[in-house]
Amino acid sequence: MIWLLDLGNTRAKAGSWHQGQLVRLQAGCWGPEGPAAVLDRLAPAERPTAIWVSSVAGSQVQAAVIDWARGRDWPSPHFARSTAEALGVRCAYADPSRLGVDRWMVVLAAAATGRDALIVDAGTACTVDAVTADGRHLGGLILPGVALARSALNQRTQFLAEDVVTTPLPVVGNDTNPAVTVGAVHALLGAIARVQAGLGQSSDWHDPLCVLTGGEARLLAPHLPGGWLERPHYVLEGLARLAVAADETGDIG
Repeated sequence: MIWLLDLGNTRAKAGSWHQGQLVRLQAGCWGPEGPAAVLDRLAPAERPTAIWVSSVAGSQVQAAVIDWARGRDWPSPHFARSTAEALGVRCAYADPSRLGVDRWMVVLAAAATGRDALIVDAGTACTVDAVTADGRHLGGLILPGVALARSALNQRTQFLAEDVVTTPLPVVGNDTNPAVTVGAVHALLGAIARVQAGLGQSSDWHDPLCVLTGGEARLLAPHLPGGWLERPHYVLEGLARLAVAADETGDIG
């Protein structure tokens, strides 16, 4: 059994790869008690044969994961990284280390379908990535997520940041707070639509798979056109592909 961790800016997700399936999926928010307490809650009961991690949470959290595993006498975690090529997929970045590893994981997950694919990972930051059926990562976008956009505006303005219902999504807000939230959602939907339209003009782009993942997916899903596939653990799916391939070849990079 391989234990998989997706460490984000605000929360951690975990799952186990067992007998060809992703099972025991769990999530927990980072809190004042520290990473170890979150890992204790997410950890499987049995000792894994390997631990694979996709982390954008920073070096302190990574060090805490290493210490935590050592304290349990579990395998040393292997931290995935963005590379020029993996599993037959070629990264668009001249310097792959500048591509967030979570983005690379969802690209690897989508590439397994053998279709052109557009992936939106709606988290603290909302990322959009495109990959072709023959494994060419075309690049993507990075935008502030809804909560981040609201927080940034709140630091510069005097609006009261309250929860706002966005389903149904109004065209315009009738007060400052809904105007900010609705504006943030519209901005993301507009960016996604422009990318879809632009890619659709290419003769090399056919019937793309459109995947939505991330903690803020629920805010976008009701307002996207039909055909979008929601995969809440897409980072873990890509990480599992990488971990299994490394296990089969004995090469962990």
